Amino acid sequence: MTDIVPYQDRTLATYDEVERAAKAMAGSGFFSDTRQASQAIVKILAAREIGLGPFAGMTGVNIIQGKPAFGANIMAACVKRSGRYNYRVTEMTGEACTIEFMERLDGKWTTIGESKFTIEDARKAGTKNLDRFPRNMLFARAMSNGVRWYCPDVMNGSVVYTQEELGADVDEDGNVVTVVEPESETHIAVPTAELTEDVIGDFVEEKPVIDESVLTIEAAYKIETSDNPPRRYGDLPMSELTARFNELSKQLKANHLEPAERAMKERKVKAAKMLIDAKRNGEL
Repeated sequence: MTDIVPYQDRTLATYDEVERAAKAMAGSGFFSDTRQASQAIVKILAAREIGLGPFAGMTGVNIIQGKPAFGANIMAACVKRSGRYNYRVTEMTGEACTIEFMERLDGKWTTIGESKFTIEDARKAGTKNLDRFPRNMLFARAMSNGVRWYCPDVMNGSVVYTQEELGADVDEDGNVVTVVEPESETHIAVPTAELTEDVIGDFVEEKPVIDESVLTIEAAYKIETSDNPPRRYGDLPMSELTARFNELSKQLKANHLEPAERAMKERKVKAAKMLIDAKRNGEL
């Protein structure tokens, strides 16, 4: 049997290239669940971690309640292309789906277990789409369980969930239609009062051109620089944070920025300001 060659990304070699591709995809309007470049970046990077390309990430990966959810086709492709594992559907009805998982041992395919998901299992789990797409739903759940149980390494350590497991409503092809968001989330508001001329080392605060939206400290910490390799803002020393704040603030005064690029820089400015304040107050 010929092994499927894993995807090798030769076009998006740096974070800047990923960022440009994400802006183009988010701005295209073709992906209804991805309206911001930052959302597209997360999906593209999630796909890259399991060896898939940017388009597969945009169509087959969803971030729901902070967890990555993968389409059944993505999981099936990861199993098939691994070269080490394979699967075979042995039962497929409107009542049950059974998938046999195999591993190549000593040059032969050896059964290592099977994953079965029934309509009764689905009812107990409160699974959606029982009446509309039972066969598709049963296959997706049997596949996700099987990958978790028998070959989790094909997902490079990512915990495997289907979109439905995390509360999303999907269509017949597994595309997300609606997403159930958490009931509440704690936010820390970015101060909106005009900044003073307080000096912190070489840092002179000046009022940036930013909106008045909110940002969590956790999200600010995880925002990445455009360096290669990228670094998280929360790991930067105070001196570098302040330098980035000043530089981004100057860039935001330019009138030639595209809307997506401006939004990205505004978010980074807010993150830097929030982390600077947190470090100054001993919160980090």
